[in-house]
Amino acid sequence: MSETHQEITASDRARQTVLGKGVQLVVHNYNEPDAPPSEPPPARERPVSNLPAQNHGFVGREDALGRMRELLTTGGRVVTRAKARMGGVGKTQLAVEYGHRFADEYDVVWLIPAEQGELIGTFLAQAALAAGLIGPDAATSAAVEATHRAMRGDQRWLLIFDNAEAPQALETWLPARGGHVIITSRALGWDELAAPVDVGFFERSESTTLLRRRIDSLREEDADRLADRLGDLPLAVASAATFMSDTGMPVDEYLRLLGTHTSQLLDSGHSARYSTPLAASINLAADRLTAHSEAAAQLLNLCAVLGPEPIPTSLFTTAATTLPPPLRDAAGNAIEFYQLVKAIGDHGLATTGNQGVQLHRLIQAILRNRMDDAQLDVLPAQAAALLVEATPRDADSPDAWPTWATLAPHIIAADPATTGNRDLRTVGTTLVLYLLRRAETRAALQLADHLRTSWHERFGPDNVHTLQAITEYAHARHALGEIHEAHPIIEDTLTRRRRLLGDEHPDTLRSAQDFAVSLQALGDYAAARDLDRDTLSRRRVLLGDDHRDTLHSAQNLALNLQNLGDDAAARDLNQDTLGRRRRLLGDDHPDTLRSAGALAYNLHALGEVTAARDLHRDTLNRRRRILGDDHPDTLDSTHGLATALFSTGNSFAARTAMEDVCSRARSVLGPDHPRTRLFTEDRIAMIRAMGGSVPAQRKKPKKGRKK
Repeated sequence: MSETHQEITASDRARQTVLGKGVQLVVHNYNEPDAPPSEPPPARERPVSNLPAQNHGFVGREDALGRMRELLTTGGRVVTRAKARMGGVGKTQLAVEYGHRFADEYDVVWLIPAEQGELIGTFLAQAALAAGLIGPDAATSAAVEATHRAMRGDQRWLLIFDNAEAPQALETWLPARGGHVIITSRALGWDELAAPVDVGFFERSESTTLLRRRIDSLREEDADRLADRLGDLPLAVASAATFMSDTGMPVDEYLRLLGTHTSQLLDSGHSARYSTPLAASINLAADRLTAHSEAAAQLLNLCAVLGPEPIPTSLFTTAATTLPPPLRDAAGNAIEFYQLVKAIGDHGLATTGNQGVQLHRLIQAILRNRMDDAQLDVLPAQAAALLVEATPRDADSPDAWPTWATLAPHIIAADPATTGNRDLRTVGTTLVLYLLRRAETRAALQLADHLRTSWHERFGPDNVHTLQAITEYAHARHALGEIHEAHPIIEDTLTRRRRLLGDEHPDTLRSAQDFAVSLQALGDYAAARDLDRDTLSRRRVLLGDDHRDTLHSAQNLALNLQNLGDDAAARDLNQDTLGRRRRLLGDDHPDTLRSAGALAYNLHALGEVTAARDLHRDTLNRRRRILGDDHPDTLDSTHGLATALFSTGNSFAARTAMEDVCSRARSVLGPDHPRTRLFTEDRIAMIRAMGGSVPAQRKKPKKGRKK
């Protein structure tokens, strides 16, 4: 646990000197005025969009499209849901067709895979980046806020949340107002969030129209026989049309093979929702692809064991040496490799485009079902090797965040909890760290809990990966404000690492730092200071003065020195740490900004309130740009600037800022989070110092607090 969430606690002492003094009240503006609203973007022929290419074989659904237009125009939100609650009925195709058909009505049209709720924020960030609302290093919270702000303003947005699992998981990502939102889902219970548009199987006329449009000289009665055997399931009908059109196979031959090549129903929990005709048509297409190109079939099978989101082609081309032949040779030749991608798309097995290769989850399941035991052993191992090669080693740098966002769904699909690849297990814990750095704390906790539970059972409590997963799990609980719950986990991990690795091992020193942070959060400043001092000394000898771990220890020690009243020593140590981080990481790196924020609190405590105000303001502006308004680090800077403004006599701006940070903290962190409680206490003290009164509030009993 680094100093990421710790600088704010230094204000426990500082606020006693800041808010307890009488000051002359002078009204100024809080911070610089916001930039004027941007002009509407110039008119363009097509919107910013990540939609797959329009399906020119789309047929029917005119009533549904008209209903969607009516409901979006009047209410702004619709949900397309399958009557049979199964995939393949065309929910997504209907939404995509709407996006293309009404593209001229929008500035931005963006499709967001919503099945993995913990990654929705990441996909919203990609939309905000493409629309020019944020930079590539911006945090998820900044992206979501920018998107919602744009939808409330003049820009015309259409967001499509595809395959959403549950209303509760999606609601937080929806704009309160503005723009249009389409949700596709098999789940029920959307009535309070969006107006429903039910999507069922094709009408028989729609099936036969599609088949006859795509297959030359197909008679009406033969089209009817095909549609009947395919069950009028849109995805199955489209797949059959593609196969027969490409091969010229007669209807009777196709119907005969449809019976002999039918896959068994998938034996997973969702198997009853997959239709046998669909599986048969996919198997036929996969067989034909294999006959066409062994390398293309290898690529298709690898895609089947990754996530259902777009797979960047760079995942294969940058790690070609990890692939089996002949795919290895093809991946080393860009032209040849893209011919493989095209072949997969041409066989109706994947969507291909600038974002890479994307297989429908039904097609993935059918392909996995047809694999033998040897393939089911080898393919996940090959996918793991690809992901290990492609994944950044650093989760702290904003420069690496776009890559993490792209690969995250595929890492989750590879399931590091069950892998035999040690390096992929490390990638799994680093993914947790990435989610923590983006302040996606609930998602980080869920993944860390999954990893630690599985690895504890498989490898025992002393395994290096088990301990790493437990460490990140404790970090997530601490970040959520569950200080007392995290503390014994951190202490036990430190004890185990000392016993297993010794006092000088880097992992032991990380746990020692975590324990010091936990002691500080519990108010045992002296013990935290002593442990930080010892850890810093060991790290300087072992790693050097400029190592990032050493600088983490230096800032944590400075915090505890300030907590114990040694403000001058804390300032000197933070100044040195800030200088080193600026030189090593740059002015805008989150670690550098943590040092700047900590130093600003030091300056304030020493009475240098003007310098503190200016440094808080600069740090706040940078954090807003890099992390967004709602990131916990940004909340710290907003709070710091509020107290500094108050001390310099700008009471109106100070109160405005304090009200803003309290409101955001309640929304983002919850009313019982330690940060929220601290901000609220300072707000009350500020109002009273200004001669105001604070309405009494009912106190709720505190839960989960250990004595």
